[in-house]
Amino acid sequence: MGTAPDDEQGARRGASGRDQRRLAVAFAAVLVAASLVPVPDAASASGRPSGVLPAWVGVTTAFHLVGYTGLAVLVTRAVRHGHRGRVAAAAVGVAVATGLGFGVELVQAPVPWRSFAWTDAAVNGLGALVGAGTAAVRAPTSPSSGGR
Repeated sequence: MGTAPDDEQGARRGASGRDQRRLAVAFAAVLVAASLVPVPDAASASGRPSGVLPAWVGVTTAFHLVGYTGLAVLVTRAVRHGHRGRVAAAAVGVAVATGLGFGVELVQAPVPWRSFAWTDAAVNGLGALVGAGTAAVRAPTSPSSGGR
């Protein structure tokens, strides 16, 4: 016996949803691993090249912004794929990415070559907002969601 077209579509959606979740988890694992490796000595003791960047911008600030923007996009898409509304999916994306970012900062505190930084945690949150917002706005509207 063959499967009904609705069953086939459901199976494809499920596999795609699993793939999106796996991608988000894998990306999160890479972020955590990258956050625990030593940073090259390209920076002065203050954590930034002398005279090049403003005092609040560290060498890794751009990596934080891009990394947590990407994570929030992936999480928001994975959650949205589960047929949640745009706002709910974005909220989950922000919460997961910001929570992971803050958790990584806490884990870095006792690591000798890393440190906890409130500015990094804030940049992680900003990246999460940008990523989840972008993913939510760019998400296709499904007829059943009413664009929410």
